[in-house]
Amino acid sequence: MKPLPKRRRLAGIVAAAAMAAASAASCQPSSPAPGGLTCTTVPTASASAAGTGQHSGWDMPPVAGSWGGIAARSSSSAVAVGWTGNASTGRALVALWSGTAWRTLSSRALPRVSFLFAVALFPGGAWAVGSKGNGENGGDILPLIVRVTGTTVRQAPVPRTGGELTDVAATSATDAWAVGGGALVAPLIWHWNGTAWTRAQLPAADAGAVDGVALAASSRTNAWAVIDPQSGSLPKIAHWNGSRWADVAAPVIGMRYRLGGVAATSARNVWAVGFTRSSAVILHWNGRRWTCALSPNNGLNAVSTSSADSAWAVGGAATLNWNGRSWTQVPTPQPSYLYYLRGVAIIPHSAGAWAVGSMGNLRTLMLHWNGTAWQ
Repeated sequence: MKPLPKRRRLAGIVAAAAMAAASAASCQPSSPAPGGLTCTTVPTASASAAGTGQHSGWDMPPVAGSWGGIAARSSSSAVAVGWTGNASTGRALVALWSGTAWRTLSSRALPRVSFLFAVALFPGGAWAVGSKGNGENGGDILPLIVRVTGTTVRQAPVPRTGGELTDVAATSATDAWAVGGGALVAPLIWHWNGTAWTRAQLPAADAGAVDGVALAASSRTNAWAVIDPQSGSLPKIAHWNGSRWADVAAPVIGMRYRLGGVAATSARNVWAVGFTRSSAVILHWNGRRWTCALSPNNGLNAVSTSSADSAWAVGGAATLNWNGRSWTQVPTPQPSYLYYLRGVAIIPHSAGAWAVGSMGNLRTLMLHWNGTAWQ
């Protein structure tokens, strides 16, 4: 079977973490980490806060497969990407939100076996990244970059190499980054300059084989990559300052942890999320130091932030909201075993958000936050 990208492979690990987790009584500091941070604990959700579970008109009818990521430009414009089918024979899936309905775009221009895991918007279009090929019988798994312009989906030329791309970020039509890796592949990091995708160089310390890489960028001089090394050591964190990538020391929290998502609005507001053996982990960088929070019921795959006072994080069936002071778990409409959330996007200039992934029966799942509840 095709080796699964991090956003899919971690499902079993996250589920095991959720089963092993202990419930939290309050948002009190945990035991100090030897030589590191003290993490607060996010309280468990109140069942009374759950949504109705009814269709709201915002959702898209599910199909076999999964959504991998979503990006929103406004309440009337969003792009979701993923795949139809299964982990061996999937076909890339792209859909547009018009403000009243979702529309699936044709993917005939893409390889028959292809997967999209993340999407980023730029003025006039969007970039989506993933992989093509299934790796069976010695077949190759290769990176895939897709450009969406209007309703047209086409494959972009990329440097020839193995591995897959797991995340993408864009700050303009002439500035974007794509990252990834693989079981036998060091981290891939490519830059778009408006004309072509070319390879970039991460710090030498980050060059080992990886399970996945996540990415965020808020400007030409502020981009972040979090790297999950196969060695099981602390995650690697790198920052782009406009001229080079440099290591940022990952915080010590007294236990091993892995990171799978990152978001930033500036060099002073950066969130990174993942999991420990028994809980989710949420890290925040304020430009000077890291802070840490633990959520007892699940691991986290993705995070979205629009300001220092607003963020959402998702993973498994968990959705957590940051209001500028604390994180709160927000229940989803259905029992947790039905959901596996892989992507989240705050809708700019609104109280809304999108969360995407798959349901327990391996069908696409799309949730909309209307400012009060998930539907």
